[in-house]
Amino acid sequence: MTRTNKISAPQLFCLLLLSRGVLSVAYGVFSPSANIQSVALASGAAAIISLLMSIPVLWLGANGEGSLRDGMGRVISGFYALYFFYVICVTLTMFTVLRAETSGLRISIYVLPIFILITALYACYKGIEGIARTGALILFAVVAAFILLCLSLMPKSDALNLSPLGSIKTSEIIDETIIMLGEQNCIPALVFLYPHVKGRVKSSVVLWLLVLFSCIASLSVFIASVLGDYSISQPFPVYSWARLSSFGVLQRLDSLFLAIWTAGVFARLSMLLWVLMVTVRYAIGKKTAKIAPALLGAAAVATAISASFDKNLRSLILNGGFLLAATLVCSVIFPIILIIKRRLKG
Repeated sequence: MTRTNKISAPQLFCLLLLSRGVLSVAYGVFSPSANIQSVALASGAAAIISLLMSIPVLWLGANGEGSLRDGMGRVISGFYALYFFYVICVTLTMFTVLRAETSGLRISIYVLPIFILITALYACYKGIEGIARTGALILFAVVAAFILLCLSLMPKSDALNLSPLGSIKTSEIIDETIIMLGEQNCIPALVFLYPHVKGRVKSSVVLWLLVLFSCIASLSVFIASVLGDYSISQPFPVYSWARLSSFGVLQRLDSLFLAIWTAGVFARLSMLLWVLMVTVRYAIGKKTAKIAPALLGAAAVATAISASFDKNLRSLILNGGFLLAATLVCSVIFPIILIIKRRLKG
């Protein structure tokens, strides 16, 4: 009897919240907005649209795995593999750029992405169970660290630093909504995660989206209340916010922020590599799937390192419009095709 790897619905919730939250921390890398408060207003629209985007995936459900094993399903799996490779490139590029900008050490541009890829590959080959357990522990550390940061910066928060709602442009809200929807690559990942989850998956996904965007909105308002107009000139507002924190004898809480963010990137990258391996297995076969994460991961690291020196390449990779289009296709169009395929076959 073959043992099937399964994770619980709460573990799925933790993994999705951590994986998606990692992008939110560095969203300023390619955000065209000049006012971080627009993120709070865009969160409501993004939450509603994300719930709608998740309907086809949840409707496909755990039985969608069978639709990917033959015919058109294998072709779609190949496109999913390309999509998740692109998402891995985006993740590593954001990680590399942020570390390069904050550490000031050239060696971090080369060593850290390679190191995090090696550890993520190890977790990927160990299986989704280990990734989910590790992700839950990292999420606990992330929540604890952010509570500490918020408490330390509470005295510096001032409502007078907030911009009037009338000064926030509609175009900024639309731009932020596009960026947040493009970053919803956990929804396509559910196509491949769903068969490996036991419990109330649909409830966990809905709860994840509500908690995620509530946290994004609250954190955006709090950051704006601390930084004020200073946030406009910052490419990494969350990091700039963390740099102001201190708690008793702890004067460099931004180092804590970078540490937990790196751990979050590890969990996100591990999940993406595992999903990539599953997509390649459906599209091509088991033998190719075993080496695909290592080969494509190495290519993604090379791309991320190049992007840290080449702004044109960085802009190409972190293109919000293209990322949104790809995410919509993989979240809505492909699952609908697989649903129709399954119904016709039935």
